[in-house]
Amino acid sequence: MIHLQSILGMDKLMHVIGFTGISAMIGIFVLIISDRDRVRVKNQLKVVWLVLVTIGIIEEYRQYLDPARSSEFFDAIANIVGVTTGVGISVGISYILAHKQKVLSNIFSLYPMILMMLLIGLLYLNERPFLKEEISFQERVRSLAALIGF
Repeated sequence: MIHLQSILGMDKLMHVIGFTGISAMIGIFVLIISDRDRVRVKNQLKVVWLVLVTIGIIEEYRQYLDPARSSEFFDAIANIVGVTTGVGISVGISYILAHKQKVLSNIFSLYPMILMMLLIGLLYLNERPFLKEEISFQERVRSLAALIGF
């Protein structure tokens, strides 16, 4: 039986966060020092991914040789997830820089709708309700639908 806590524990989260941060910083550094040729940047980010994944796996073998440390397969998987996330952040930043006008116009056209949904969600999840009487969730949905006009 697989122990879920050992797979998704705080240790794995720290591996993911650490490798995400390192790979995102290195990826952004590559974006800063490279020219704006998208094919070249893509290839450089592929090399960053390969090198950091290899380092993450070799680090687990190094921990196996250290008696004070432990080596786990799922730590290596967490390292790979972190590197992929960090390089993905760099690729996303590269895309945004290449398509600034298109991306920003799309984001700002959707922003008011997303903002309203988030604010309405907070209104219904509010811990200190504006009204003292207790209203059921179904009644809240009906009143929201009436407010919107459905």
